[in-house]
Amino acid sequence: MLRRPHTSLAAAPRPALRNSVPRSRGLGWRTRLAWIAAIALLLLALCYLLWPVLSMLLAAATFAYLLDPVVDRFEVRGRSREFGIAVIFLLTLAVLLLLGLVVVPLVARQLSELSSNLNSYILDLATHLEPFRLWFEERLQVTIPLNVVELGQEIPNYIKQLSPKAQETIQGFVRQALSSSIGLVLTVINLLLLPIFTFYLLRDWDRMMARLSQLLPPRYSQRTMTVLAEIDRRMSSFVRGQITVCLLLGLLYSLGLWLFSGIDLPFVVGMLSGMLFIVPYLGTVLGVVLASVLALLKFGPDFHMLVVWGVFGVVQLIEGTLLTPLIVGDKVGLHPLVVMVALIVGGNLLGIWGMLLAIPITAALSVLLGTLLESYEKSNFYNFKN
Repeated sequence: MLRRPHTSLAAAPRPALRNSVPRSRGLGWRTRLAWIAAIALLLLALCYLLWPVLSMLLAAATFAYLLDPVVDRFEVRGRSREFGIAVIFLLTLAVLLLLGLVVVPLVARQLSELSSNLNSYILDLATHLEPFRLWFEERLQVTIPLNVVELGQEIPNYIKQLSPKAQETIQGFVRQALSSSIGLVLTVINLLLLPIFTFYLLRDWDRMMARLSQLLPPRYSQRTMTVLAEIDRRMSSFVRGQITVCLLLGLLYSLGLWLFSGIDLPFVVGMLSGMLFIVPYLGTVLGVVLASVLALLKFGPDFHMLVVWGVFGVVQLIEGTLLTPLIVGDKVGLHPLVVMVALIVGGNLLGIWGMLLAIPITAALSVLLGTLLESYEKSNFYNFKN
């Protein structure tokens, strides 16, 4: 009789049969999709109901994100975060006081002078343009049914007729705004609470980011932090850099128009052109048009228009050769066409908030898309060979 080795399993007892009761497979994909859709709808409803509070928190978080690198520099130099925040708030208050005490009265005075001189500007412009009309009629052998001088005399009358209607419209708007006293009070409260929310978020920003990073699953932590670091680098280089470029352009446009062109409202046109430069070339085009019209009204078709074009040309040269390469950089910015499309889509979806959020969201999506493309190019599907 042969003995089997003790290592053999032939004579080993058979394992007990598993329980024949089927194991639960969990929720099906349709049920999961239904739950996800229900939760998404619930979150959207809550966002809609709580939007006044959420918008203020979103604005405060945006300011905290933009100002956090400045506060970090104070910490590097041995100062506390509270000290850095206090310095930033004091500087902001000083700028607002400067605008309220100097710039706003200056702009108001220029608007008053423009409105009082508008009739004479239009008549002078009509007188300057009349020889051009006669020259065109002589060259083209046609009659232009338009008397520029008479039109210049009639335009002030049209403006006077429209003024009472405009005043009634403004008065109605003010009455409607004041009638909703609760909404006005809530708006004032939100504006007063915005710096307080910004202070607390900015003070605890680093700790909140560290806590959020700890909540990531360990197996995804390294990859997620790498993507978030790239998003932060892209947004820091582009969003913060583009805002800085817009402010500098506004100052350069304003100073150039004020010192050399002699037009009315140089600071209004300059700062508006700089702020609208967030949309590539929109601010420049609009500023050239407005400044040219103001120069044409005040001085007629003479060299002042060339000075206006020269100011914008020189500032654009400075922007292209110095400001954007040094502040924004060449490799981290978004394509101008992408920026314009993002702003249009954001404005159509969420209005002014959509336009404000369009560029940061687009910068983040560009990093995510680049990560997905990199993963796809390293995948077995992409590198499969027969």
